[in-house]
Amino acid sequence: MSKAAQPVVLVASSEFTLKSSPVRRTLEQRLIDDLKFALTRASFEGFRIEKEAARLVVLGAKGSGNPAIPCSTVFGVAYAAYAQLLTNASLKDVTETIVGLAQQRLQTGQTFAVRAHRSTPGGISRRDVEVSGGAEVMRYMKQLGITVDLDDPDLTFYVDLVGEDAYVYCERLQGPGGLPLSSQWKMLAVLDSGPTSILAAYAMMRRGCVVELFIPVSGMIDELATRRQLVLARRLDRLATRPNYKAFTLDIDKLPASSSNEFHVGSGQWKQLVRSLAVRFAKEKRFRALVLGDISGNLEQTTVPKAELPVFYPLLGMEPEDLVELSDLASISDNELTPNEEFEYSVSPIHGRDIGFTSEFGNFVHEVKF
Repeated sequence: MSKAAQPVVLVASSEFTLKSSPVRRTLEQRLIDDLKFALTRASFEGFRIEKEAARLVVLGAKGSGNPAIPCSTVFGVAYAAYAQLLTNASLKDVTETIVGLAQQRLQTGQTFAVRAHRSTPGGISRRDVEVSGGAEVMRYMKQLGITVDLDDPDLTFYVDLVGEDAYVYCERLQGPGGLPLSSQWKMLAVLDSGPTSILAAYAMMRRGCVVELFIPVSGMIDELATRRQLVLARRLDRLATRPNYKAFTLDIDKLPASSSNEFHVGSGQWKQLVRSLAVRFAKEKRFRALVLGDISGNLEQTTVPKAELPVFYPLLGMEPEDLVELSDLASISDNELTPNEEFEYSVSPIHGRDIGFTSEFGNFVHEVKF
């Protein structure tokens, strides 16, 4: 591998090129802020982030593990790649780096391809990189049965050429895509549908919305058991690249009987009660919309009549395979959602105006932080 190689993280943004220049600059800065938070939370330090030809580059990250992993969890990231940066690179430098990666990653009998892309003018031809890189890998590794496959290779070596510099890497970690958090509305998601509530919140977060959770808990309804609900909520907390991310619990066992009207906790109609209270809470706390995790069924039985604010059902109409793909992207699965894990959290009373929801239900709602 070339002595000039410097390890960096190459981050490709999602959807930004469709925006006007002022909007794009704002989105890029928010993405940079979120990347800094994600890297710091993952215990990386000493890094700086620079813009380079429609990409963001993380340089000098010090810590254990692959810094591309936390970067790939940030909303607005199309992919993140742990790359080798070659400054003032020659064709020989680039091919030597490709060969070095091939010797580390390719196994006997595997296939490969070399893909090069040039962002700005420079002295090295994209075509020369692909031809020379492939030829050198074959020369050094042909005895292992390594072959070229341009259609469906086992491993692809990518080379991004920017001026006289080159970024060489062989793995792209897919990000959630979409837009950075806080670029759109602040919303409240009701955690009353198990893992699908988390997926619904995640889907709206991909669109740039900050989504906080309204978490009903109960000792009488198994699916609302406090520990299960908080384990679910913590999954979303891990995905939020914002300090002081908030969620709110509602103890429906302790609600005064008069508050539920005809809806009784043990009747199976608790969901309508919870959603009605969530709307009142959202309006008082100035959330712009409600997010629900329904994927099918009769919405007349589960929606909130006269909500007086937008209600989003981002999972409606999704096929099962779409839900699986979204679960994989969010790294959430049914098997993962109720483990015997230890985690810390704190609860505190909510603060607000002494009228409306806070006055009537403030003793039953608490802010929770993980």
